[in-house]
Amino acid sequence: MSLSKKPHSFLFFSIIPALLSGTYIMEYFEVSRSLWIMNLGFGLIGIALQLVLYRFRPVFNRVNPYPIILISILLLMLTFWDDGIQNVYRWVSIGNFKVNIGLIISPLILIHIYKLENQIHAILVSLLVVIIFLFQPDASLVTAFSAAAVILLFRKNISKSTQRFILLFAIGASVLAWYRLDSLPPVNYVEGILTLAQEISGFFAFCSVLSLVLLPLPFFVLASKENRTMSYSLGIYYFLILLATLFGNFPVMVMGYGISPIIGYFIGLIWLGEGGSRLEKKEKSI
Repeated sequence: MSLSKKPHSFLFFSIIPALLSGTYIMEYFEVSRSLWIMNLGFGLIGIALQLVLYRFRPVFNRVNPYPIILISILLLMLTFWDDGIQNVYRWVSIGNFKVNIGLIISPLILIHIYKLENQIHAILVSLLVVIIFLFQPDASLVTAFSAAAVILLFRKNISKSTQRFILLFAIGASVLAWYRLDSLPPVNYVEGILTLAQEISGFFAFCSVLSLVLLPLPFFVLASKENRTMSYSLGIYYFLILLATLFGNFPVMVMGYGISPIIGYFIGLIWLGEGGSRLEKKEKSI
């Protein structure tokens, strides 16, 4: 009996409810059709790309982590060359679009920190990325990335004193980021989309919240024994990105308008499907 389709279905199913809920909310409140079509389109392209890449695995295991990390950090630095909004620098302009580079490449950087065998390099990369997020500033990414990086670094057999330093740095950076929280007003179909869901009905809002709960779930329930640390790290990252929306004006991942968190989420899903899913391990043994 073949289970070849089951792991794929479980993985991309997690994004569909939130994607469709967001599309319906934006259409219901007559948000520009081009916006929700873009969200939906990138979601469908991501699902298709995910299925195609499964035929040419492994993707992440074939690349050297150092060039990927270097390019990622340079892209993060580009946010300071772009025009900021009220002294907030999170976006890079590509034509008429602004993309949040941090939300796209944070999962990619975490995956390659996990691959780094040199402990010092892994620590330095983690600290540098957190500092960049502090200067953007982006409290949600500081908190989510710090927590995810701590999980990875603590598994690299570093000394207790270094662990304490990393933990204190992560906590301090997160406290500072939330203390310096930006004052950008929310956009109702981006940061405030759950409020719009509540205006449709309480039951629909409840279902919308459940659809968001599904997003980090695969990284906890489908983690293989060999890749559990990395999978849990990504799960915590996505969970905290979602949780941050309750305390500040941050995009609601996948459901709210914005292609950046959709791309970032698919990076994690592709990694999980490539070799992090215990269902994939079970498939190979049948």
